[in-house]
Amino acid sequence: FLVLLAGGVLWFVLNGMPYINNLRANWEAHRLQAQWEKPYREDKYGGKTPEETYDMFLTALRKGDTTLASKYFVVDKQERWTKTLEQYKNQNLLANFINELENTKKIWIRKDHGNIVDFQYKILVEKDTIADFEGGEIKVPAGNYTNETEFELNTYTKVWKIAVL
Repeated sequence: FLVLLAGGVLWFVLNGMPYINNLRANWEAHRLQAQWEKPYREDKYGGKTPEETYDMFLTALRKGDTTLASKYFVVDKQERWTKTLEQYKNQNLLANFINELENTKKIWIRKDHGNIVDFQYKILVEKDTIADFEGGEIKVPAGNYTNETEFELNTYTKVWKIAVL
């Protein structure tokens, strides 16, 4: 009996444990994926079209609600945009920023790429300038530039999010 029991235990260790370890690894992978997807599945802020999301974003900015406005960005950029928009608000730059965004929308050219939509627009910088960008200064020489605003579809909640502004 002891020989059969020892053989059974040995067989289980050799054959059963890899199976159990594989089940545990799959369970852990699913748990981590669900944890990673959670913010995307819960993200309901945005419109049914990129334009609707942009309008919602501008409305929040006009009300001075920088926290709400930042929620219209893709999940991984919301925290950074909350800080940036709050700085604009504290420095009384929000009205100028809103005006610039409204004017930009008037000259957009839409380019669809499935779950990504770009709106390109041209701007003219008449003289060399220095711009503040993420805490640093950038020299911008005079000239014509093509910029873009990019939107991504949150495939979980089917709302459009601002990816690049």
